[in-house]
Amino acid sequence: MQAAIWAAPDPSASTWAELLSVSPTIIHTSFSTGFPLGAASALGPLFRDRAVHFLVMMSWSLEQPRSSEGLAQKAAAYLIDHPLHTVTFLCNTPREAQLLRANGCTAATINKNCLTDDTVFRPMPNATPVYDAVYNARMSPEKRPELAREVDRLALVYFYNALDGSPAEFHAIHARLRALMPRAHFVNQLTSDGCEWLLGPAINKVYAQSRVGLCLSPIEGAMRASIEYLFAGLSIVSTPSLGGRDYFFDDEFCIIAEPDPRSIREAVDALIARNIPRDYVRSRTLARVELDRRRYIDLVQDLIDRAGGTFQFEGRFWQCTRAQTITRWRSMKEFAETVATAVRDEKPL
Repeated sequence: MQAAIWAAPDPSASTWAELLSVSPTIIHTSFSTGFPLGAASALGPLFRDRAVHFLVMMSWSLEQPRSSEGLAQKAAAYLIDHPLHTVTFLCNTPREAQLLRANGCTAATINKNCLTDDTVFRPMPNATPVYDAVYNARMSPEKRPELAREVDRLALVYFYNALDGSPAEFHAIHARLRALMPRAHFVNQLTSDGCEWLLGPAINKVYAQSRVGLCLSPIEGAMRASIEYLFAGLSIVSTPSLGGRDYFFDDEFCIIAEPDPRSIREAVDALIARNIPRDYVRSRTLARVELDRRRYIDLVQDLIDRAGGTFQFEGRFWQCTRAQTITRWRSMKEFAETVATAVRDEKPL
């Protein structure tokens, strides 16, 4: 028997998920490889007889041909199989929301980057900048790190992802880029299984030592590093892109440059010359981010109120965001057990 188009091939594998409310049951999630509708692709059949609201956040651009149609088809099939459930898509751009609504889905524009913890990434006034620019990204072809090769003083922050190949292949890419950019500082030390993993505070220190943040891929999702740069007070040089990373950009301290090394270097130099104060970049960004955070809180609270619930969600929102659980990658087997226990006992979160 052929599996449903919405179903996870391995429902015990991992994706992003967080339980926001028990009564009514509201789950935040994002789609990922093997999970077309995020946690709903694994948990749906387990809670078929209970009303469950899934908030599915975008992790990749839907503005490519047929992407929104394919996702809408999966959502429609899911809702036929789970008539007590609802699926609301949270989109990184207004265009994504428009495309999904045109295909019969419920969608709102709430950029994923509004869920990033701004207490981790922030200016460090006593730090001395030593790098003209920093690029925090995987060493993958689609990230195009070579576009930064003309930046005089460059810091590269990265991590190893098995989807990009074996550790040996990762090391070979690292060696090629070192040869291409001999003046760059490669921050993460190599290890036998890839490279060291840097936690947020260590990454923020590199940001504090840098003047400009780089975003060089042509297409992705919201690109978490972009909002980390802004929270840390960095100006940004980006190439034209799809996916929503420019959603919180401000022309005063963000430049969209052509995807060639000279244009990237010139844009970096231009932003350094502007010398925009880091606290100003952060405060302007937070003002924009707070609008999407409020929309998120209000959306969840409305679901609770319409279901007759009494739970006040705002405190839970800040609890999840500050602890970074709202974007946690977790085993669906364990998460299903967590949800089952919570709804059985009807324990408030």
